Amino acid sequence: MLPPLRDDLLDGLLDGVQRVVLVVIDGLGWEQLQDVMARRPDLVFHRLAAQGRLWPITTTFLSTTNSVLSTIHTGRSPAEHGLLAYSMFLREWQMAVESISFSAILRPFTGTLAEWGFEAEKFLPVPAIGQLLAVQGVASCALTLSEFVETPLSLMHNRGMQDVFGCASASDFWLSLRRILEQRHDERCFVSAYWSAVDTLAHRHGPLDESGDAEIVSLALLMEEIFLNRLAPAAREGTLLLLTADHGQIATPPKSAILLDRHPALLNALFLPPLGESRVPFFYIREGQYETVRQYVDEHFAGHFIFFSQGELLRSGLLGPGVPYVETPHRLGDIVGIATGNAHFARAAEVLKKKSTLGRHGGLTPEEMLVPLLAVRLDS
Repeated sequence: MLPPLRDDLLDGLLDGVQRVVLVVIDGLGWEQLQDVMARRPDLVFHRLAAQGRLWPITTTFLSTTNSVLSTIHTGRSPAEHGLLAYSMFLREWQMAVESISFSAILRPFTGTLAEWGFEAEKFLPVPAIGQLLAVQGVASCALTLSEFVETPLSLMHNRGMQDVFGCASASDFWLSLRRILEQRHDERCFVSAYWSAVDTLAHRHGPLDESGDAEIVSLALLMEEIFLNRLAPAAREGTLLLLTADHGQIATPPKSAILLDRHPALLNALFLPPLGESRVPFFYIREGQYETVRQYVDEHFAGHFIFFSQGELLRSGLLGPGVPYVETPHRLGDIVGIATGNAHFARAAEVLKKKSTLGRHGGLTPEEMLVPLLAVRLDS
């Protein structure tokens, strides 16, 4: 597995720990949280930070949900587990897929591969944390929105867990988390909990919009009132709460888009449209066209993207340590771009129909890569 966090980050919080609760708030960037906390000195996060620790840490690259959660739930680098981005070419299926529901890229979220025999539990080439803990005699369970419980991504990550619970709302999320801990107050256990709304709102309205602030404040108030204030003393004893995020988001107004439709010469030299992420495109190049594509992207997108060959990216260490999974190079494509600023690739139809996503992630900017780590003992 990957090395643990630096010792000083959790110094003094680990003695006698019997239960670990990991809460992942999708899309909650460090800079966004700091901004909300600066304007709301009454939020519970201030008191929890004073009792424990609140640090910025870096997420993994690509800074996108399915890849980062796969690292969290396996303890292995993206290079090792091979789930790299939202969309990828899967050599074993000879298909371009969106890799959350694992459907054909032109029919997203329809469960295409499952209809053809895709087994989510066997996709990742490394064991999940629930399986690893079970060997050590430690129970584990997960909490997420009910609609996510049976998704391929959840099935991959929750292998080996005794229970997977679904919730319907933010209040139900914190109530369910409290009940899970109270039911397991007398056993060693790991509880993984995931909440998605901060990310959803940032995609829709942009990470600087008031809606994101409102969601963070709402989560904090519900966390304090429903979870922290009412948690039974027995469930607090020996319990460590960790709250973090998979990534942040950067504002991507329509004017920052690079429209693929305006680059037919590039598209004609590819055997697939760019996959990966809009801010980290994977280019799959037709035979004999590598130099043409490399020259084209360097000439037309310099200042907006930095480009790496597949080999350069693998050697860079950006995908983490360890021996890359055999499929990782094939999923990356031949050239990978990494956005600078708020650049991203988009189709003209998205922008013209005002369906453009106003917040995005995947890249290496501080807004995307810096996430909070809040660590506090609940018996303190």
